[in-house]
Amino acid sequence: MTTQSPVQNDPVVKVDNVSKKFCMNLRRSMVYGIVDLSKNLLGNRPDSITIRKDEFWALDNIRFELRRGEVLGLIGMNGSGKTTLLRLLAGIFPPDKGGIMIRGRVGALIAIGAGFHPHMTGRENIYLNGIILGMTREEIDAKFDDIVDFAAIKDFLDAPVSTYSSGMRVRLGFSIAVQMEPDVLLIDEVLAVGDMAFKAKCQRKISWLIKKGTTIILVSHDMNSIKKNCHRVLLLDRGKLVDSGEPKEIIDLYNAIAFERIAAEIKGKNGLAASDLAARRQAGESQRYGSLQAEITEVTLFDGDDKPIHSIHSMEPSKIKIIAVFHEDIKDILVGISIRNKLGIDVYMINTDWKRVNIPIVRKGTKIAVTFSQKMALNQGTYLLTVALSQNTAKGIKRLDWVSDMLLFDVLNSEEVGGVCNLDSAIVVEQNYDRN
Repeated sequence: MTTQSPVQNDPVVKVDNVSKKFCMNLRRSMVYGIVDLSKNLLGNRPDSITIRKDEFWALDNIRFELRRGEVLGLIGMNGSGKTTLLRLLAGIFPPDKGGIMIRGRVGALIAIGAGFHPHMTGRENIYLNGIILGMTREEIDAKFDDIVDFAAIKDFLDAPVSTYSSGMRVRLGFSIAVQMEPDVLLIDEVLAVGDMAFKAKCQRKISWLIKKGTTIILVSHDMNSIKKNCHRVLLLDRGKLVDSGEPKEIIDLYNAIAFERIAAEIKGKNGLAASDLAARRQAGESQRYGSLQAEITEVTLFDGDDKPIHSIHSMEPSKIKIIAVFHEDIKDILVGISIRNKLGIDVYMINTDWKRVNIPIVRKGTKIAVTFSQKMALNQGTYLLTVALSQNTAKGIKRLDWVSDMLLFDVLNSEEVGGVCNLDSAIVVEQNYDRN
């Protein structure tokens, strides 16, 4: 990787057909490392093109350019190569093929506590990290108080970093990286561990850096953050560049790929016989559990016209139909649903008991269908539906069949709103308003 001074309108970051391979076998990886090092010492260039046994391409022919002030989002499912690409850009790894050019100073926040010495104090680590990032001691002295204030670690400044929580280490690492005012800032998912107040502070700082002209590469699974901050987005999948373009277009493509993968996985877990489900439960499978005296056999999302769908626009009418078969006579049945967002938060829960809908008894061999009808008042995003079939007993709720994440669906925005839910607000503006 080469680093040069920034030049207006010229590319600040240029990634030219970059590839990186790794070895899945540690012992073989060490052998390959010794062989390649020996070739280098003898003046022979190691073969960086051929894939040897147990090797794989973590990145394969990645190419893009960024100019001053651009913000690029990197998205993709786990294992797609996002963090590997950031590490190449930060100079932690060399590429096996292709080249990387970066103009100016690089700041990187790639892993929690990266570059911190656990037995050194926060004060000492500020100087250590600042020097690693290319700052002079005079620059660190000038920005020291700002770093401490932003990280909010004044009371722990002279304590060893090993005593810091993960959130404190992230605050300190981010503070050092942004206070050096880099020309290029690399940010990985590590900010996800921060609390809401610190995330808001980071967002304000990132917005300030963008206005100042800092080029930023952001890796995140938070699509709202990607959409809000990024001018352009790259979608990686299994080491390859799938597509790049406007945030909404690429996020929609990412959601489609994620949906197909998760739907295929969920489909493989549905429709199992009771004996198979019992065996999974005994083996510790948590996807589905219960007594299995009754089983959920089918769950479908419908639109307002009773058409089966996998995506729906916010505020449109929807129906969730659950079909269950009973293997015994069971009374006092309760059926419920829970909708969970990608952060694992239950955004909506409802059941027949809460709605005063009684199912007094169901006979052995009978199938029942329970339909929940509602306006889909959720904001844009991908959601997972958990379905529960239970029995009200004198001793409490007895679970008959509980299926986590049985159905995945997307909610699409029909208008620009933020947050988790859509309150369908109306706005009135009154000019020359006089309270009296």
